[in-house]
Amino acid sequence: MLFKRYENNPIIVPDTGKDYEKDATYNPCAILHENKIFLIYRAENKPKNAVSQLCLAVSEDGYNFEKYENNPIIRPTMPEEKRGCEDPRVTKIRDTFYLTYTAYDGMHPERSENIYTALATSKDLINWKKQGIIVKDIKAAAIFPEKIDGKYFMFIGGKNIKIATSTDLINWDADKSPILDIRKGYFDDKYVEAGPPPFVYNSKLVLFFNTADEQFIFHPSLALLDKNNPRKVLYRADKPLMTPTEDYEVNGKVNNVIFGSGLVEFKGTYFYYYGAADKVIAVATVSKEELEKYLNSL
Repeated sequence: MLFKRYENNPIIVPDTGKDYEKDATYNPCAILHENKIFLIYRAENKPKNAVSQLCLAVSEDGYNFEKYENNPIIRPTMPEEKRGCEDPRVTKIRDTFYLTYTAYDGMHPERSENIYTALATSKDLINWKKQGIIVKDIKAAAIFPEKIDGKYFMFIGGKNIKIATSTDLINWDADKSPILDIRKGYFDDKYVEAGPPPFVYNSKLVLFFNTADEQFIFHPSLALLDKNNPRKVLYRADKPLMTPTEDYEVNGKVNNVIFGSGLVEFKGTYFYYYGAADKVIAVATVSKEELEKYLNSL
């Protein structure tokens, strides 16, 4: 197994004394800032008809996190967010942090026409300015921090993964065709969703993403894309990186879920943060040397 689970998982659990997160804390994004790891996670207040809000926790070692005292940092304020702000991803471009998240307006059943991708910006990861809805009818977006051929690229999708491009980070045009779709007969035959923003290694983009099979078991996976043409998939894993085996992954609000949405390189180690069973947050690690050796073998 490439990634090793932290022996003291889960690292963040609901605080029953806090109304905004007394039921679930999961699906975090992660970023390095001021030599600390900042997690922004999804928090829910009740098991049914929950409203999601986004909260902050900070760590100096990648394992032990202190929750921000003035959580939540992002609350539902727009009509499109009536039932919550969900599943963030974060990217730093120059001196600004760009946070994409899913806005859900509460209509049922949950359909594409009432799921949106929203954007907020910040200079310090604490105080955020909402920029509004940037893409309609699709969720789960991760922005790559560098321009490619004069445009920013965003990897987006909660059924399959598409590319959207922008010149200003506000106005986005999404491709009609996905770069990664479900595959019948594989572990990803039901669902494919973008994970954390990709990073560059040897002229390739390394993209971690999430999958589910027909039994609704969620596993993380990996693909390599051409750095100069990210629509070109160079490699796609035939086996999941991890599979739910631990009690905190198998039993929760939604059983059998590992949902990876935060990835940080810190002091020679990659920390992969994931939501476990839609209930708690866990982390798995791999050394930079070992991950690069693995990528070289693909």
